[in-house]
Amino acid sequence: MSDHPEAAENGQVTAEHIDENPPVSSIYEPVKHTAPHLSADASRAFTEAGRSMRTTAYMAKEKASDSLLNAADSLRAEALKTKNEELIRQAQTLSRGMEKTALYLDSRTLEQMGEDATEVVRANVWQTLGVAFLVGLVMGLWLNSGGRRH
Repeated sequence: MSDHPEAAENGQVTAEHIDENPPVSSIYEPVKHTAPHLSADASRAFTEAGRSMRTTAYMAKEKASDSLLNAADSLRAEALKTKNEELIRQAQTLSRGMEKTALYLDSRTLEQMGEDATEVVRANVWQTLGVAFLVGLVMGLWLNSGGRRH
């Protein structure tokens, strides 16, 4: 250090300042004390992210339910304006379905909805595979047609 005082003052490190064989304990000790804190911080961040996602999912579920109820009311009102009996009947049927869906969303937790979805898929494996195939086919055609436009 005394050989290069200006280097030390400028924050430069020379070969003389580096210990070529630092003791393992000098590396191990800081890591030993820091690792549990990092682990705890990561755990807290993961828990908070999960809590945030759950809150967002429940808010989206509530908003979807409200939107379904509003849409059902609007559909009924518009159908009644037409004075067309068949249209009114179909609007009533569709509105009831929307209201039942809103009630389902309001009455179930996310976990219960996941269990219900799993049960439906298990009960209708071939139909589920068919729907998944058709959705994949339509999306593939849609994405492929988007590439041809350019």
